[in-house]
Amino acid sequence: MSRTPSTDTNASADDTTRLLGMINANWMAQAIRCACVLGLPEELAYAPQRIERLAQATGCDADALHRLLRALVSIEVCAQPEPEVFALAPMGELLLDDAPQSLRAWALLVGGPHWQRWGELDLSVRTGHSQRRRAGAADGFDYLEGDAAMAALFHRAMVDLTRRIAPAVVRTITVPEGARIVDVGGGSGELLAHLLAAHPRSSGVLFDLEHALKDAPAVLERAALGDRCELVAGSFFDGVPAGGDLYLLKSVLHNWDDTRCIELLRQCALAMPRGSRLFAIERLLAERVGQSIQDRSIARSDLNMLISLSGRERGRADFERLFAAAGLTLTTVDAAGADFHVLEISAGER
Repeated sequence: MSRTPSTDTNASADDTTRLLGMINANWMAQAIRCACVLGLPEELAYAPQRIERLAQATGCDADALHRLLRALVSIEVCAQPEPEVFALAPMGELLLDDAPQSLRAWALLVGGPHWQRWGELDLSVRTGHSQRRRAGAADGFDYLEGDAAMAALFHRAMVDLTRRIAPAVVRTITVPEGARIVDVGGGSGELLAHLLAAHPRSSGVLFDLEHALKDAPAVLERAALGDRCELVAGSFFDGVPAGGDLYLLKSVLHNWDDTRCIELLRQCALAMPRGSRLFAIERLLAERVGQSIQDRSIARSDLNMLISLSGRERGRADFERLFAAAGLTLTTVDAAGADFHVLEISAGER
């Protein structure tokens, strides 16, 4: 059925402006990624610089670099104290690799490897499959074993995101004195390091694939936790270290479809002794989606899981169903900030 063009519309001029802004917003991710690739945050970290000096230091065409810097000023990544001089704005400091809340790796990941996947969103929506599955490859992270550079970027990006919520998660989870904490799929150990630092009598087990654990020793040593945490390599689909008092699954379940989630949850249930608890830290879909920043963030992540891993974000009822299928019970749900919730799960009677 065709629609007859009409001059009548419910959309306002403001709607047109807002939608145009959304359509054009892709340039911001690429401008930020470009700044990181060129090393502009590092060049501007200590003092403002003239454009000629920046062009020489970064090996760029001065006029083209000037245009990029003006764009970065417009989105508050850089500042322009004088016409030919640029500085790093407070928000731009988050693109420094050593910033306490750095987002540099995440900017490189989103503007780089993730970019093509988003260009094929329509194919994932038509088929219900991720880019890798459509290409005949398996979903998951095994591909990172053969790509050291990609693995390093991915895991640094995961650290970037975990740092944002780790303090809130630590405040939310009650840790018994002297508890043995098993972080399942914990990557570089950022969250586990925060928990162990807050509970000095506890010990930890960091469990993940070999490539995911590569940077863990450095993370744990920086926090002076090397002697309190054991590193164990393996797949959680094959088994999980047993005997923990507390188990963590941070941003793991959303990577997988329901069948695989139930498989890994069953492995956790088998490993958990009576009285132990499992904490899943995940985004939580609302029953009805609104238009808040949080709603948009979760919607973006849900689509990102579709195109990347055939995973998904879930609501409370979805999680309850998954846990029940694995012999587990959801007991409490607490907000942890930055779109995340802490879901506490018990193993029930044995």
